[in-house]
Amino acid sequence: MHGSKLNQEATNTYIQSYSAKIVKEFFSQNDSISGQQIISITPVKQVNFFVLKALFDEWQEEIKKFKSPYFDYKNEDVNQALKAFINTLSKNIQISKEHFSPLLEKAVMATLELLYDPASYFTQELSKTTSADKSKELKSSSKYIKIHKPLFDDLFKKLERGDDLNHAIQGALTSYTSSNQELEQTVELFNLTLPLDVVDKKADAEELPMPEPLDELEEMETISPEESASQEDINEEFKPVEEDLEDETHNVNQQYKEDIKTLNQRYEEKEKAKTVATALESKSLSTLKNNININQRYMFVNDLFEGNDKDYEVAMNEVENCDSFDSSVELLVQNYAKKYTWDMNSDEVKELLKVIFKRFR
Repeated sequence: MHGSKLNQEATNTYIQSYSAKIVKEFFSQNDSISGQQIISITPVKQVNFFVLKALFDEWQEEIKKFKSPYFDYKNEDVNQALKAFINTLSKNIQISKEHFSPLLEKAVMATLELLYDPASYFTQELSKTTSADKSKELKSSSKYIKIHKPLFDDLFKKLERGDDLNHAIQGALTSYTSSNQELEQTVELFNLTLPLDVVDKKADAEELPMPEPLDELEEMETISPEESASQEDINEEFKPVEEDLEDETHNVNQQYKEDIKTLNQRYEEKEKAKTVATALESKSLSTLKNNININQRYMFVNDLFEGNDKDYEVAMNEVENCDSFDSSVELLVQNYAKKYTWDMNSDEVKELLKVIFKRFR
């Protein structure tokens, strides 16, 4: 991870394409995005938090404008009023498509750089400040770093004890053993939206192993309850300075009986492969709804249930009580596929079946 391993042209193209796809999918259903929605806007947690960081950085610049030769902004009453204003404002984040796109592109760029070339990322990040206390500057970014955490922690310690920036970064990199699993999982999460291929072909293949492509029904990482951000988390980011369809569905049922067999055969074959995808497949979902992340739930409700939250919830509860994958698919076909005219080959149906399949592993 020493030196840039990103092909700049490929990286720039990927950033624009990836961001455009995310933005198009989200804003086709929304006029603006809130702070809570930013937390799960992409499958890659690091990207989402870097969006918040970019937003926070912009806010910090705005805060600096609160200076005047006529008014005392250091006054305690003024400072308390300003804090109340900022806290209220942080609960009402609303960003339009036009203004969100550049924030997302910036976050994707930062994530790729941190993932493949952390030395360059930290050097650029810490060079932005003129403060002599680099550790303080780094500490303010700690809540946004979700990958290479051990490296971040070591770098912070070295800066805190007084090492100069370059020496601290090189020292931290030398003693840091990167996790191939973390790299592979992050790449897989990018691949869920758009295949990631931005590494310079001259890079050492053993040093930067790339995972095999996911099968079309591989598992998408979910956001567990403990990782879901609350409004308090967002507030913290913006602290101030200081439904009888038997006859009609016969053909659909027959099609799915064949598809179910194919799906099971495919997964049994994949079970033998020693890949990152196999490791992901081996995970069993204890409950269905708790393992459907915000993006997936939004897609299922709107694209499969036409926005009917009640039908979606009933369907998920019914599937939860089924005793096999086959019976759960039969239930969905009988009760919902015809009602909502599902395209059985659509990405949304495949994604739903993927999650359900994992429920019965």
